[in-house]
Amino acid sequence: MSLMRWDPWRELTSFREAINRLFDEAFSRRLPIPSWGEWKPSIDVIDKGNEFVIRADLPGYSPDDVEITVQENSVSIRGEVTEEKEVKEGEYHVRERSYGSFARTIPLATAVKPEEAKATFKNGVLEVILPKAEVPKGRRLKIETE
Repeated sequence: MSLMRWDPWRELTSFREAINRLFDEAFSRRLPIPSWGEWKPSIDVIDKGNEFVIRADLPGYSPDDVEITVQENSVSIRGEVTEEKEVKEGEYHVRERSYGSFARTIPLATAVKPEEAKATFKNGVLEVILPKAEVPKGRRLKIETE
């Protein structure tokens, strides 16, 4: 018969893992309280050499619901969808669709030309094309002697 030493930390590990799972599940969902879990669209930022391409998933939005502001070093995307009228007959069994507004600002590593930016919207995906600004190239200096 072997005696096992009691380790209180090992017993707390399963409790800690259960609490972590609870918080992970709660905060990974879109919560109705805006300050707790504000929804932001998933984005891709692609550097194609002479331009940036930003794609944002905006399911349930139309182009009229979205506003884009382009600065030299950032792009801001804002949107809002209002909630449909309440169901008059019947009850919700599941209600997961979210409504409200979002705002997302994407910093850019290189300056862009805001006046030449373009945006398209197709099948719930917003695509913003941002041509890069010309960056002055450095020059090699000749060292003069006296």
